[in-house]
Formats: sequence, C-alpha cells, structure tokens
Amino acid sequence: MKVVALKKKSPSFGEVLAQTAKAPKAARKTAMPTLQAPPEVAAAVDEYQDAKTNMKMAEAAMNSAGDIITEFVRTQQDKDGYAGKYQGSYAVLGNRHQAKVIFANKYTISPEDEGRLAEILGERFDEMVEKKFSVKLRAEVFESEELQAELMALVGERFGDFFETAVSLAARECFSQAVYRAVAPEDLQLLRTFARQFKPSIR
Repeated sequence: MKVVALKKKSPSFGEVLAQTAKAPKAARKTAMPTLQAPPEVAAAVDEYQDAKTNMKMAEAAMNSAGDIITEFVRTQQDKDGYAGKYQGSYAVLGNRHQAKVIFANKYTISPEDEGRLAEILGERFDEMVEKKFSVKLRAEVFESEELQAELMALVGERFGDFFETAVSLAARECFSQAVYRAVAPEDLQLLRTFARQFKPSIR
C-alpha cells in the first residue's frame, strides 16, 4: 500500500496578519493635577521657562546670522568649484570668533523632478543621481480574500497584481563636487530648485 504524504496547508493571509499584528497601546487620558510648589521649586519653574524663551530668541538670532554666513560661504564655494578647487567646508573669521561652515553631500530630490534634473545635468545625470526602488503591498490585497489566498499560495508571475513599485532619487557621493562640471554658473540656481541641499552645519 502506497502512503501519500499530505501537503501541509499554508496559513491564510488573515491568519498571518493576526499572528504578526501588534495592537497599539491605548493612550490614557487623565486630568493633569496642578501642584502648588515650594519657593525654590517655583523659582526653578520660572528660571526654566525664562531660559526656554531666551533659547528660542537665541535660535532665531542664530538662524538669521547663519543665513548671512551661509550665503557668503556658498558664493565662495561656487567660485572655487568652478575653478576646480571644490571645498565642502570653510572656516570664517569674525571679529571675536570663528565659525566653521560644513556642507554635507545630502539633497532632497523629488522623483517628479527627474525629467527636469536629467535635462539640467545632461549626460552626467546617471553619474550624479541614483534611482532607488521600493515595493509595497497593494491596499486591494488587504480587502480581497481571493487575492490573499493567491498571494499565500504563490506569487510567481503575478507580482504586478499584488505589488506596486515606488521610485526615489538620491544624490550620489560625488554630487556636490560634480555640480560644477555638470552645469553652467547661470544654471546653478535652477539645479538647486530641483536638488535642494541640506542646510549646512555651522560650528
């Protein structure tokens, strides 16, 4: 007599979701009690809140001064870049202090702007910009038991029925320096519209 091995049934899509799902913890809403503090604690509360206000004012002053410093350094960086002497950081002397301005090779680039960037960068586009793909499960799969059953059995050639692919663009390591070989000075601001460099750090 021949013994037939039974094929183990795959878990359903719903079972897999139930096994892997983690319920979020419900936030408890409670009334906040108000404490009457002793004099030294009350003084600390005032000191803390005053310091927080002063910190916000100092941050606003730093941002304003930082914009002036950054603009000055950016102008010099562009000049050096087009002269073939690109620098990613500069030290700037003040009357009493010194500030170091450091530009990171980090940019915000929208996939919708790929065509414009390709037009601006020309043949250097692939050298300077990297395409990244990510895949996510379509929402319809969560709503259709039929699709769920098919997915759990075998995805195979039906990949496109279950997944959609998203694309993102990222600056390659050479981007900051290659900019000056890729675009003319008059096109630099246009490029920076579509590839927005992260704000430099000032130390």
